[in-house]
Amino acid sequence: MRALLLLDRPWLRTLGLAGAIVALIFLLWQSDEPSEPTDAASLRGESEPDGFVVNGHYLSYDETGRLTTRFRSPRIEQFESSDETVMDSPRAILYGDEGGPPWQVQASRGRFLEADDLVHLTGDVKVVREAESGRPLTLTTTALTVNNRDRTVYTDEPVELEDAVSLTTATGMKAWIDDRILELDSQVEGRYEPGQ
Repeated sequence: MRALLLLDRPWLRTLGLAGAIVALIFLLWQSDEPSEPTDAASLRGESEPDGFVVNGHYLSYDETGRLTTRFRSPRIEQFESSDETVMDSPRAILYGDEGGPPWQVQASRGRFLEADDLVHLTGDVKVVREAESGRPLTLTTTALTVNNRDRTVYTDEPVELEDAVSLTTATGMKAWIDDRILELDSQVEGRYEPGQ
């Protein structure tokens, strides 16, 4: 009853209406200020990933449905802004032509650039290809790039190739996965030790 008596007073209604107008103007003024960033990169920072996978496994097939790559990593981080994936301790098996032995690849770190379909491997890179008889062919280097489109691997860094009877060192190399061709660039030195 007392509330109804207060509403009958014109000065009180005017004061209430003025308060509502001031509140409305304040709310409209606040809505013009820029809102907080809503995209993930702004919230987490540029150096943090958009997403990650723990103990990830990845399979790649060619246009005929033949398995070409089997890949795994204990941690994979995805950065959407740079279209890049960073991998810890990547391990991969690259399959060549049917019936041929696969290439086994490992490194300390890896970066996959999706737009270019390139994998850059760094740190203790090791590539092993089983031999039909004897010790496998082993390639070691500090950095290696895998081009999935061309099915090639290459580096400009020093490489060491070792099999059952020889050791070869060089600076830079390129290999064609499906054709089983290896090309050494420069400063090639080799040592051949036939079986005893």
